[in-house]
Amino acid sequence: MKRQNGVLAVVIAAITVAAVALGAALASRQSPNAHSAAPLAAPATPQPTKLTLAVDKLGKGQPPRLPYLVGREVRGAAGDPFTVPGADDILEIARVNDSVLAITTNGDGWRVQRSGGDDVLGASHLQVNEDHTSAAYAAYQGGTSPTEGGIIFADSGTALQSLKLTTGWNFQVLAYANGKVYYQSSDVLGRGATWSTYAWVPGEPRATLMKTIPSLTTLTADGKTAASTLVANDAGSCSAISTVDTGQRAWKTCDYSLRSFSPAGATVFGTPARDQSSCATAEAALDAKTGQLLREWKGCLQGAAPEDDDHLLMVATVSGADSNHQTSAIVRCTVSTGACELATAITADRLLLGS
Repeated sequence: MKRQNGVLAVVIAAITVAAVALGAALASRQSPNAHSAAPLAAPATPQPTKLTLAVDKLGKGQPPRLPYLVGREVRGAAGDPFTVPGADDILEIARVNDSVLAITTNGDGWRVQRSGGDDVLGASHLQVNEDHTSAAYAAYQGGTSPTEGGIIFADSGTALQSLKLTTGWNFQVLAYANGKVYYQSSDVLGRGATWSTYAWVPGEPRATLMKTIPSLTTLTADGKTAASTLVANDAGSCSAISTVDTGQRAWKTCDYSLRSFSPAGATVFGTPARDQSSCATAEAALDAKTGQLLREWKGCLQGAAPEDDDHLLMVATVSGADSNHQTSAIVRCTVSTGACELATAITADRLLLGS
């Protein structure tokens, strides 16, 4: 009888292990963060909410999972490294399907260089949808001087859909969420302009005016929650989080300019509202529902992008670097613990985070 009990215990243990393994496999397939960055080791002692980055003292971690630029080479995400051709300055990059998009500029204006098709002239500011199958941007026809009207593009990397607009100025795409392209334009060029926000479904012949969120900054991936600008002047700015359908405000802050959401929308990221320097002096993570400050990293930061729901990537200048010989690195920081690591080596090459 004792031997039978031992055999039974072994069988039960084997079934339990198999069930755990199966559950883990299913969870990895179903989790939206199955491809998220590996967790950083938790600090031995609890970290304060506000931290100062010491880039040259960080340990090395995984390369960024988002697209990023080193020199003129686009790396990361799906696809092989790609060198952006030419000598134009590179302002933004993105990977869409199997293609690379790069906004570049020279003395003759801006363009989107497309690895899978012809360039688009006069374009600025890329926004990529949540599954990286399409990017959106605005363009005007002309050289360095803006003209009235413009075109909104949805770009799969190899094919374009467009919405041509004959009135309006200063077109800029702000978000590409839940199948809609959100863009902004002004009624006149220069001072005294009134700004409006529109939503366009690629393929449709017209866009819809968004009356609830006129000064949109960015949206959650599901298009339900918006960050918007309330005030912007020389003294700083105030931002608000609101529900898109009703325009109802959840909270506002005049401490940070809110710029992006985590993929699931639980966290919103921003920079100090009164920054006047050539780089952001900090990046902050706030609870998107309550506005509570979760974490703030101080440094000289040249850009940031959420890698997943708990990790923020930042291009950080090495402390004390001479402006003529500046070095920097992309660092990965964890919202929940505050821990940070190097996602790239420290380099004098140009670094840029993409989408």
